[in-house]
Amino acid sequence: MARFRTGAGLLLPAGVLALTGVLAAPPAASAWSTGYGHVSARDRPLRPGCHHYSYHYVAKPRSNDWFLETWLRAPRGRARGYADFGHGSDPKDGYGRFGICRATVVPGRFTIKARLRWWTPGPLPIDPPVRHTRWFRPARFRLYLT
Repeated sequence: MARFRTGAGLLLPAGVLALTGVLAAPPAASAWSTGYGHVSARDRPLRPGCHHYSYHYVAKPRSNDWFLETWLRAPRGRARGYADFGHGSDPKDGYGRFGICRATVVPGRFTIKARLRWWTPGPLPIDPPVRHTRWFRPARFRLYLT
């Protein structure tokens, strides 16, 4: 059995040290946050030809200097679209849309991922702005054949 010497000169089994490390570890943070906004889209038919399909976004940055990015993934995991929204040109609560052609995708569950970034002044006047990043919970919706 492996033993390790502590700072006080005591020998402890390796299993005790490993268990102590697990118990003392902070809880894992969630991969996304809903307190800073969200994206959503409703299920709808996948129409023949190429069409725009809209989605709703809400951004809740902690400053007026913000940027929201959204990505669309098709059911087979391929990237199908990108959009961005920012202060000065887009509302914090609005609609975006992705162009999808029926000939290039299969019906199924699509996923929209979103990342919000905003900047706040540095702690001192000469410091650069501090960038903050939050990922939203992915939005999933279905496009189905009629």
